Amino acid sequence: MKEIAIDVRGLTKSFGPRTVVHDLSLQVPKGEIYGFLGPNGSGKTTTLRMLCGLLTPDAGEGTCLGYDIRKEADAIKRNVGYMTQRFSLYADLSIRENLEFVARVYGVPNPRQAAREAIGRLGLSTRADQLAGELSGGWKQRLALGACILPQPRLLLLDEPTAGVDPKARREFWDEIHNLAAEGITVLVSTHYMDEAERCHELAYIAFGELLAKGTAYRHGGALRCRAACLGPRQPRARFCDRSGKEGRWRASLDARRAFARRRVHPAHGQGQGQFCMRPTGYNGATDHDPGFFRRMWAMVVKEFVQMRRDRMTFATMIFVPILQLTLFGYAINTDPKQLPTAVLVRDDGPLTRAVLSAMKNTDYFDFRWQVRDPEELDKLIRSGEAQFAVEIPASFERDVRRGDRPAILVIADATDPVATGTAISAVEGLVDTALRRELRGPDASVNATSPPFELRLQRRYNPEGITQYNIVPGLLGVVLTMTMMMFTALAVTREIERGTMESLLSMPIKPVEIMIGKIAPFVLVGFVQMTIIIGAAHYLFDVPIMGSVWLLVALSTLFAAANLAVGYTFSTFATNQLQAVQMTFFFFLPNILLSGFMFPFRGMPQWAQAIGEALPLTHFLRIVRGITLKGTGFADMHIDVFALVLFMAVAMGLALYRFRTTLD
Repeated sequence: MKEIAIDVRGLTKSFGPRTVVHDLSLQVPKGEIYGFLGPNGSGKTTTLRMLCGLLTPDAGEGTCLGYDIRKEADAIKRNVGYMTQRFSLYADLSIRENLEFVARVYGVPNPRQAAREAIGRLGLSTRADQLAGELSGGWKQRLALGACILPQPRLLLLDEPTAGVDPKARREFWDEIHNLAAEGITVLVSTHYMDEAERCHELAYIAFGELLAKGTAYRHGGALRCRAACLGPRQPRARFCDRSGKEGRWRASLDARRAFARRRVHPAHGQGQGQFCMRPTGYNGATDHDPGFFRRMWAMVVKEFVQMRRDRMTFATMIFVPILQLTLFGYAINTDPKQLPTAVLVRDDGPLTRAVLSAMKNTDYFDFRWQVRDPEELDKLIRSGEAQFAVEIPASFERDVRRGDRPAILVIADATDPVATGTAISAVEGLVDTALRRELRGPDASVNATSPPFELRLQRRYNPEGITQYNIVPGLLGVVLTMTMMMFTALAVTREIERGTMESLLSMPIKPVEIMIGKIAPFVLVGFVQMTIIIGAAHYLFDVPIMGSVWLLVALSTLFAAANLAVGYTFSTFATNQLQAVQMTFFFFLPNILLSGFMFPFRGMPQWAQAIGEALPLTHFLRIVRGITLKGTGFADMHIDVFALVLFMAVAMGLALYRFRTTLD
């Protein structure tokens, strides 16, 4: 009694309304080469994916190497080498680098030594440093087989491994398969070539998702035949036929022909038995008739509309980006911010003091939110960025005014953003002559006769000259990191899917968090290089001061870069191709650049726009980088913004891990 490597019963898999595999049962003995035959679309690839844990069956059960295909997919991946139908290794890595990568994923003790041995065994020594993308089809397949056998699996699942390969390379490939089988490795291989079927120990034929027959192949009178045990209630006839004596084709079974007839596929007249063609009714072949310019153009127009309708992300970009821009520029953007948060320290609470504060409030530029008791608290509010302005009324203010001594009122402005404070400063300067005009009447009228009744001392802190570079250049650090980190990471997973490497990656015993960290880590290093360049240029080329800790700036910049990388990685789990990934990053980048306070004053936006801005990581990072460079603020002054970045990164990473698909369902 032979031991069984694969034992599955009643496997069924559907994609939407289409059933790809229906009630399939299969037993593959250990140490044998088992051939899996069938036409394109018959369900061979789907079956192999279910066996190695890449797809979850809708129905059915079974084991692969003794492991349950539903519950123990990770254990199966550690013991199975899966070779995809499409070349799925990395084209921009050399043969050696690809094999070393696979060895590290599987935890092979000495990856370099294992890669060298695999290269030598497959005759790839002279090409070890050649990029995989530059290899011919035969060498690519040989490399893919080397990657499969490198971790020494107990089972190989080969999905049409020699498709498009020349006969010599196919023979060499199959010689290696037989060598592996002689070592005790079980091989389940799908193929279209009948001379390859002859080299299998056992065969199974599948069509339209159903297993129709299984048996063994043999030669008789120059033709390739099969002793087949036919399956199903109608016992359809199944055998090999060979017209050329070399390359055979499986003769279509009775059920297959009926299925073709149901699908309006008719046998081609004058062709060999078992071949079919798709010929529309009433079509008599090509003619010399020219359909004309407008019909050809209309065909292109219809095609483009169909593609546009199906590519919903591109359509949404064309429609909703203008709406988003119109909304933001029309309602949210305001270069003349009002109701700026202001703290006040009152040492003389008399009628004249209240008149001055009331006059400032009536300009609509000042919103008195804090009434503090000491200068230290006033400075803390300005330094942390909570207050845009601070006003200090001196003691005996009213007495000095009435005596004509012209006391001084101190107004402190956070001038890190000159645009946000410029108009408000002009408004408060104009109050010196008019603020007390109504109160200074009668005996006090002489105070207004010659000069203003009080003096206004204005302090533009952190950027007294109003230099634009001090505001823009530090902010560019956040903008550049947002754009580059998020965009390139958003392409990470979709690039793997489009190149076909994701299928191979998922067949390996690697966890989603390991994939995410492995993809993000190199970009963190790139972000660190970008930080160094931008911070160095800001300080040495644009003379931007760095008042605070450089190491704190680097640490928080790294946190910000990681947050954007997590967002980009999340986008890559939603996008189906690289174009959609780029479009998603643009949707996210546009509000960041407009609502964060980089281009326009943050406090000039309405409350709903500020609420959106508070949810964006760039908003908090701009406060951090401007605070460290211009104000010299420490961690205690920025803890709220730091916490917001940490929370944002945690949510993005959690969503990315939740969205990351460990199967191809």
